[in-house]
Amino acid sequence: MSYHCRIVVGLVFSLNLLSSQYNPDNHVVTVVEYNLKYLSEVEDGSPEERKEIFETYYQKLNDASDLMISSLVLGHYFGGSADQVKVVTEWKSLADADKWVTSGSDRTKKMWPDEDLRKASLEKYSKYWTGKHTDLAVREIVASRIKRYKKKNDENTIVSIQTRNLRPISKVEGGSTEEREALMDEYFKKVVMTNDKVLSSRELRHYWSGSAGGGVYYYVQMREYKSLEDMNNPGWNEVHEKAWPNETKREEFFQKASKYFMPGHTDLGVHWNWVKMSKR
Repeated sequence: MSYHCRIVVGLVFSLNLLSSQYNPDNHVVTVVEYNLKYLSEVEDGSPEERKEIFETYYQKLNDASDLMISSLVLGHYFGGSADQVKVVTEWKSLADADKWVTSGSDRTKKMWPDEDLRKASLEKYSKYWTGKHTDLAVREIVASRIKRYKKKNDENTIVSIQTRNLRPISKVEGGSTEEREALMDEYFKKVVMTNDKVLSSRELRHYWSGSAGGGVYYYVQMREYKSLEDMNNPGWNEVHEKAWPNETKREEFFQKASKYFMPGHTDLGVHWNWVKMSKR
Protein backbone atom coordinates (compact mmCIF):
# COMPACT_ATOMS: atom_id res chain seq x y z
CA MET A 1 0.00 0.00 0.00
CA SER A 2 1.31 3.48 -0.87
CA TYR A 3 2.29 5.95 1.84
CA HIS A 4 -0.57 8.25 0.78
CA CYS A 5 -3.09 5.42 1.07
CA ARG A 6 -1.82 4.52 4.55
CA ILE A 7 -2.31 8.13 5.66
CA VAL A 8 -5.86 8.23 4.28
CA VAL A 9 -6.81 4.94 5.93
CA GLY A 10 -5.17 6.03 9.16
CA LEU A 11 -7.23 9.22 9.12
CA VAL A 12 -10.39 7.25 8.49
CA PHE A 13 -9.60 4.98 11.41
CA SER A 14 -8.80 7.98 13.56
CA LEU A 15 -12.46 8.86 13.07
CA ASN A 16 -13.34 5.35 14.24
CA LEU A 17 -16.86 5.08 12.85
CA LEU A 18 -18.82 1.85 12.56
CA SER A 19 -22.15 0.94 10.97
CA SER A 20 -24.66 -1.39 12.52
CA GLN A 21 -28.18 -1.63 13.83
CA TYR A 22 -29.07 -0.29 17.24
CA ASN A 23 -27.46 -2.32 20.02
CA PRO A 24 -29.25 -2.29 23.41
CA ASP A 25 -25.87 -2.50 25.16
CA ASN A 26 -25.01 0.93 23.74
CA HIS A 27 -26.23 4.29 25.01
CA VAL A 28 -28.22 7.12 23.46
CA VAL A 29 -26.86 10.61 22.80
CA THR A 30 -28.98 13.72 22.29
CA VAL A 31 -27.53 16.84 20.67
CA VAL A 32 -29.32 20.14 21.31
CA GLU A 33 -28.29 23.57 20.08
CA TYR A 34 -29.10 26.66 22.16
CA ASN A 35 -28.72 30.31 21.20
CA LEU A 36 -27.06 32.89 23.40
CA LYS A 37 -27.94 36.56 23.41
CA TYR A 38 -25.00 38.74 22.50
CA LEU A 39 -23.73 40.55 25.57
CA SER A 40 -24.71 43.90 24.04
CA GLU A 41 -28.33 42.70 24.18
CA VAL A 42 -28.24 41.66 27.84
CA GLU A 43 -29.20 44.31 30.37
CA ASP A 44 -26.48 44.63 33.02
CA GLY A 45 -24.74 41.60 31.54
CA SER A 46 -21.01 40.90 31.59
CA PRO A 47 -18.75 38.03 30.51
CA GLU A 48 -17.62 37.58 34.13
CA GLU A 49 -21.17 37.26 35.46
CA ARG A 50 -22.22 34.99 32.61
CA LYS A 51 -19.29 32.65 33.23
CA GLU A 52 -20.00 32.48 36.97
CA ILE A 53 -23.73 31.96 36.50
CA PHE A 54 -23.32 29.33 33.80
CA GLU A 55 -20.75 27.32 35.73
CA THR A 56 -22.89 27.40 38.88
CA TYR A 57 -26.00 26.39 36.92
CA TYR A 58 -24.40 23.46 35.13
CA GLN A 59 -22.56 22.17 38.18
CA LYS A 60 -25.84 22.10 40.11
CA LEU A 61 -27.63 20.60 37.10
CA ASN A 62 -25.06 17.81 36.75
CA ASP A 63 -25.20 17.00 40.46
CA ALA A 64 -29.01 16.82 40.32
CA SER A 65 -29.15 14.67 37.17
CA ASP A 66 -28.71 11.03 38.12
CA LEU A 67 -30.09 9.86 34.76
CA MET A 68 -27.45 11.80 32.83
CA ILE A 69 -24.34 9.67 32.24
CA SER A 70 -22.19 12.38 30.66
CA SER A 71 -22.55 15.77 29.02
CA LEU A 72 -20.39 18.12 26.97
CA VAL A 73 -21.26 21.82 26.73
CA LEU A 74 -19.65 23.08 23.53
CA GLY A 75 -19.14 26.74 22.71
CA HIS A 76 -18.20 28.34 19.41
CA TYR A 77 -14.67 28.13 18.03
CA PHE A 78 -14.52 27.31 14.29
CA GLY A 79 -17.69 26.80 12.26
CA GLY A 80 -21.25 27.86 12.90
CA SER A 81 -22.35 31.04 14.63
CA ALA A 82 -20.77 32.67 17.68
CA ASP A 83 -24.10 32.57 19.53
CA GLN A 84 -24.53 28.79 19.26
CA VAL A 85 -23.96 26.39 22.15
CA LYS A 86 -24.28 22.64 21.59
CA VAL A 87 -25.05 20.30 24.49
CA VAL A 88 -24.18 16.64 23.84
CA THR A 89 -25.71 14.39 26.50
CA GLU A 90 -25.34 10.66 27.02
CA TRP A 91 -28.17 8.55 28.45
CA LYS A 92 -28.60 4.87 29.13
CA SER A 93 -31.77 4.91 27.04
CA LEU A 94 -34.15 7.25 25.28
CA ALA A 95 -36.65 6.56 28.07
CA ASP A 96 -34.19 8.03 30.57
CA ALA A 97 -33.77 11.12 28.39
CA ASP A 98 -37.53 11.59 28.21
CA LYS A 99 -37.91 11.09 31.97
CA TRP A 100 -35.21 13.72 32.57
CA VAL A 101 -36.95 16.25 30.30
CA THR A 102 -40.32 15.82 31.99
CA SER A 103 -38.89 16.15 35.51
CA GLY A 104 -37.45 19.64 35.03
CA SER A 105 -39.50 21.30 37.74
CA ASP A 106 -38.49 18.79 40.41
CA ARG A 107 -34.87 19.06 39.31
CA THR A 108 -34.69 22.84 39.67
CA LYS A 109 -36.18 22.52 43.15
CA LYS A 110 -33.41 20.09 43.99
CA MET A 111 -30.84 22.51 42.58
CA TRP A 112 -32.19 25.43 44.65
CA PRO A 113 -34.45 24.28 47.49
CA ASP A 114 -35.10 27.89 48.53
CA GLU A 115 -37.85 29.28 46.28
CA ASP A 116 -36.66 32.89 46.28
CA LEU A 117 -33.06 31.91 45.54
CA ARG A 118 -34.26 29.56 42.82
CA LYS A 119 -36.31 32.26 41.13
CA ALA A 120 -33.50 34.82 41.29
CA SER A 121 -30.89 32.35 40.01
CA LEU A 122 -33.00 31.19 37.07
CA GLU A 123 -33.82 34.77 36.09
CA LYS A 124 -30.14 35.66 36.01
CA TYR A 125 -29.33 32.54 34.03
CA SER A 126 -32.19 32.97 31.54
CA LYS A 127 -31.38 36.56 30.64
CA TYR A 128 -28.35 35.41 28.66
CA TRP A 129 -30.36 33.10 26.37
CA THR A 130 -32.78 33.83 23.51
CA GLY A 131 -35.09 31.02 24.64
CA LYS A 132 -34.67 29.22 21.31
CA HIS A 133 -33.29 25.72 20.93
CA THR A 134 -32.93 23.23 18.07
CA ASP A 135 -32.92 19.45 18.51
CA LEU A 136 -30.11 18.40 16.18
CA ALA A 137 -29.76 14.67 16.69
CA VAL A 138 -30.61 11.51 18.59
CA ARG A 139 -27.80 9.02 18.01
CA GLU A 140 -26.45 5.76 19.34
CA ILE A 141 -23.08 5.93 21.08
CA VAL A 142 -20.96 2.79 21.06
CA ALA A 143 -20.38 2.20 24.76
CA SER A 144 -17.56 -0.31 24.21
CA ARG A 145 -15.53 2.21 22.22
CA ILE A 146 -15.81 5.34 24.34
CA LYS A 147 -12.60 6.89 25.56
CA ARG A 148 -13.39 8.98 28.65
CA TYR A 149 -11.20 11.66 30.15
CA LYS A 150 -11.21 11.05 33.89
CA LYS A 151 -8.59 13.51 35.08
CA LYS A 152 -9.54 16.84 36.63
CA ASN A 153 -9.08 19.71 34.18
CA ASP A 154 -9.89 23.39 34.77
CA GLU A 155 -8.74 24.55 31.33
CA ASN A 156 -11.20 24.43 28.44
CA THR A 157 -10.40 21.83 25.79
CA ILE A 158 -11.01 21.50 22.05
CA VAL A 159 -13.62 19.16 20.53
CA SER A 160 -13.70 18.35 16.82
CA ILE A 161 -16.82 16.89 15.18
CA GLN A 162 -16.59 15.12 11.82
CA THR A 163 -18.67 12.73 9.71
CA ARG A 164 -17.53 9.78 7.64
CA ASN A 165 -19.09 7.33 5.19
CA LEU A 166 -18.47 3.59 5.20
CA ARG A 167 -18.92 1.27 2.27
CA PRO A 168 -21.98 -1.01 2.42
CA ILE A 169 -20.85 -4.55 3.24
CA SER A 170 -22.43 -5.68 -0.04
CA LYS A 171 -19.91 -3.48 -1.88
CA VAL A 172 -16.87 -4.82 0.00
CA GLU A 173 -15.27 -7.78 -1.76
CA GLY A 174 -14.77 -10.56 0.75
CA GLY A 175 -15.92 -8.29 3.55
CA SER A 176 -18.08 -9.00 6.58
CA THR A 177 -19.52 -7.15 9.53
CA GLU A 178 -17.60 -9.44 11.87
CA GLU A 179 -14.25 -8.61 10.26
CA ARG A 180 -15.01 -4.89 10.25
CA GLU A 181 -15.99 -5.01 13.93
CA ALA A 182 -12.76 -6.84 14.77
CA LEU A 183 -10.66 -4.31 12.84
CA MET A 184 -12.38 -1.37 14.51
CA ASP A 185 -11.90 -2.94 17.94
CA GLU A 186 -8.23 -3.55 17.26
CA TYR A 187 -7.63 0.00 16.07
CA PHE A 188 -9.47 1.50 19.01
CA LYS A 189 -7.54 -0.51 21.59
CA LYS A 190 -4.12 -0.19 20.00
CA VAL A 191 -4.31 3.37 18.69
CA VAL A 192 -7.13 5.55 20.05
CA MET A 193 -6.74 4.41 23.65
CA THR A 194 -2.95 4.79 23.59
CA ASN A 195 -2.78 8.21 21.93
CA ASP A 196 -2.36 10.63 24.85
CA LYS A 197 -3.24 13.60 22.64
CA VAL A 198 -6.77 12.26 22.30
CA LEU A 199 -8.32 13.05 25.68
CA SER A 200 -11.70 11.51 24.87
CA SER A 201 -13.48 9.96 21.91
CA ARG A 202 -17.12 9.29 21.10
CA GLU A 203 -18.42 7.25 18.18
CA LEU A 204 -21.99 8.18 17.21
CA ARG A 205 -24.03 5.97 14.92
CA HIS A 206 -27.39 6.35 13.24
CA TYR A 207 -30.43 5.99 15.51
CA TRP A 208 -33.22 8.50 14.94
CA SER A 209 -31.26 11.16 13.03
CA GLY A 210 -29.52 11.49 9.68
CA SER A 211 -29.48 8.91 6.91
CA ALA A 212 -28.85 5.17 6.71
CA GLY A 213 -29.20 2.66 3.91
CA GLY A 214 -29.39 3.21 0.16
CA GLY A 215 -25.60 3.11 -0.03
CA VAL A 216 -25.15 5.91 2.50
CA TYR A 217 -23.80 5.20 6.00
CA TYR A 218 -23.36 8.48 7.79
CA TYR A 219 -21.72 8.62 11.21
CA VAL A 220 -20.22 11.19 13.52
CA GLN A 221 -16.98 11.16 15.49
CA MET A 222 -16.25 13.51 18.37
CA ARG A 223 -12.67 13.84 19.59
CA GLU A 224 -11.37 15.96 22.46
CA TYR A 225 -7.88 17.49 22.58
CA LYS A 226 -6.00 19.65 25.03
CA SER A 227 -5.28 22.28 22.37
CA LEU A 228 -5.74 23.18 18.73
CA GLU A 229 -2.09 22.26 18.20
CA ASP A 230 -2.73 18.70 19.43
CA MET A 231 -5.80 18.47 17.21
CA ASN A 232 -3.82 19.51 14.13
CA ASN A 233 -0.85 17.31 15.04
CA PRO A 234 -2.28 14.24 16.79
CA GLY A 235 0.73 12.07 15.94
CA TRP A 236 -1.16 9.16 14.39
CA ASN A 237 1.86 7.91 12.40
CA GLU A 238 3.96 7.51 15.53
CA VAL A 239 1.15 5.72 17.34
CA HIS A 240 0.62 3.41 14.38
CA GLU A 241 4.30 2.43 14.44
CA LYS A 242 4.11 1.62 18.15
CA ALA A 243 0.87 -0.32 17.67
CA TRP A 244 2.34 -2.44 14.85
CA PRO A 245 6.16 -2.32 15.13
CA ASN A 246 6.49 -4.76 12.25
CA GLU A 247 6.07 -2.79 9.03
CA THR A 248 4.68 -5.74 7.10
CA LYS A 249 2.02 -6.39 9.76
CA ARG A 250 1.17 -2.71 9.75
CA GLU A 251 0.80 -2.69 5.95
CA GLU A 252 -1.39 -5.79 6.09
CA PHE A 253 -3.70 -4.25 8.69
CA PHE A 254 -4.30 -1.03 6.78
CA GLN A 255 -4.64 -2.87 3.47
CA LYS A 256 -7.38 -5.03 4.97
CA ALA A 257 -9.06 -2.07 6.64
CA SER A 258 -9.05 0.32 3.67
CA LYS A 259 -11.70 -1.63 1.75
CA TYR A 260 -14.39 -0.77 4.30
CA PHE A 261 -14.18 3.02 3.99
CA MET A 262 -15.35 5.60 1.50
CA PRO A 263 -12.98 8.49 0.71
CA GLY A 264 -13.53 11.94 2.17
CA HIS A 265 -15.05 13.36 5.34
CA THR A 266 -17.10 16.37 6.45
CA ASP A 267 -16.01 18.77 9.19
CA LEU A 268 -19.05 19.77 11.25
CA GLY A 269 -17.18 22.08 13.58
CA VAL A 270 -14.47 22.70 16.13
CA HIS A 271 -15.72 23.78 19.54
CA TRP A 272 -14.56 24.91 22.93
CA ASN A 273 -15.48 22.31 25.53
CA TRP A 274 -16.46 24.31 28.61
CA VAL A 275 -15.06 21.80 31.08
CA LYS A 276 -16.49 23.30 34.25
CA MET A 277 -19.98 22.90 32.80
CA SER A 278 -19.49 19.39 31.45
CA LYS A 279 -20.22 16.12 33.20
CA ARG A 280 -17.61 13.41 32.68
